[in-house]
Formats: sequence, structure tokens, C-alpha cells
Amino acid sequence: MTVLSDGDIAAEIQAQRLIRNSDPSRLVGACYELRMGNVYYDLTERGKRFALTSGQMALIKPGHRVVLITAEELEVPSNILVRVVSKGSLFSVGLSPVATYADPGFSGNLGTVTQNISDKYLELAQGEPIAKADFTLLTSPAARLYQGQHGFQAGIWPIKTHLQKEHSDVANDPRVHSEKEEAFALLPTATRTVIRRIEKTQLWMNLGLVLAILINAASLFLVGGKLMDNFYGIVGNLVASAIIGLATIFASLFRRNG
Repeated sequence: MTVLSDGDIAAEIQAQRLIRNSDPSRLVGACYELRMGNVYYDLTERGKRFALTSGQMALIKPGHRVVLITAEELEVPSNILVRVVSKGSLFSVGLSPVATYADPGFSGNLGTVTQNISDKYLELAQGEPIAKADFTLLTSPAARLYQGQHGFQAGIWPIKTHLQKEHSDVANDPRVHSEKEEAFALLPTATRTVIRRIEKTQLWMNLGLVLAILINAASLFLVGGKLMDNFYGIVGNLVASAIIGLATIFASLFRRNG
């Protein structure tokens, strides 16, 4: 197998093969830099399609997975395999690395699936290089060719949502802990420690508040000159304070235990 050089790729483009809607300046070494097109899909928002207007940027929210559709269209012959990897400049700012390929027979815009693993909103301009593609010449043409273009763009690549489960769906699995503990497991150790300290502090503050209310009510009762006149008011105050305090404690314990 032979990998095409930038000159080989340029010759194919000049002959109107391999890459359509190309930019010759994107030829580097033994690869072509694929650019961001005007369409992307947000998988985190149920595969919502975003068609960008002229000059509008793609917006990738923190934690979101997206399919970025290239501006270029590939026309992969039966004796070529295209390998695609993401630009280092992109995963250095928070986009997860991409490694995919286009089989012999592929035709159309290429889609790359990536995720914003940073805590920042990322904007990608149309025409921004998003991946590198290299082209390998096979020793012989492939017998079973890929049919059509990128499956998600064509609507023939369904997301396997049946593989995704909510916590309630797997709560009875012995490998699954409470929803709170599972969420904590995703956090850094330092963050988990701080949150648990805050919860303990809140619990002690609630207990202290209830104790203060009870002491205050008892003091009013003891210093009152007209015991019978104040009796019903004090009792009502004690009952209300006790109910509020106990409700606060139980709510705090419930949140703590997940």
C-alpha cells in the first residue's frame, strides 16, 4: 500500500477526482486538511441539525457531542482508503480526538464525531480546518464498496439510543450505586470532598438552628409572667418550630443519602 503525497492529491483534485469543493492551500505534506462546513448536528440535543448562515459559527457547548460535517465532498474510488484524524489545535482547547475513515466507494461530505470535554463554549468558524485526511492506495480494488455518503447526513445512520439508559433503568443492577454517588464518581476527588464538607456543615447548621429555636421558646415560657395567657402561644410556637426543624433535618439527610 502507498500513501499519496500532497502532489499526488493535488493531481487528483486537478483531475476533478477524490475531493470536491477543495482549497489547494489545505494540502500539507501527505494529507489534506478538511474544513468545517455549514452544517453540524448536536447529539446531546437529540441529534438536532444546525444549518449555519453565512458567517455564523458552530457553537459546541461544554460536554456536548456533535457531528461536524465537512465543507469538502469526498469521492473515494475503489482502490483508495481515507484515514481521518482531528487537528491537534482542536483537542488542545477541549475537543476530543477523532480517528475515523472513509471506505472505498464513499461519496459526499464527511462527518466527524467529537465532544467538547472542556468547561468552555467552543466556536468553530466555517472554513476552519477540523481534521486531516490521508489517502492510501490499496494493493487491489476493494470488492465490497461503501454505499452512498455519510450515514448521519443522509439519515441512514441512526443513533443507537436504545443503548443509552437512565439511572432509573439500571438502578437495580448491583454494579450501580445511588444516583448521587454515581454523579459524585464523575467529579474530581477534591470537588467531592468540598461538596461533602458543605453538606455536613449545612446539617450541623440546621441542627443548631432547631436547638436555638427550642431554647428561645423555652426561655419565653419561663420568663413569662402570665403562664396561662402565654401557654397556647408558646406551645404553638414550639410545635411549629419543631416541625420546621425536623423537616429541614430530614430533607438534608435525604439529600445526603441520595
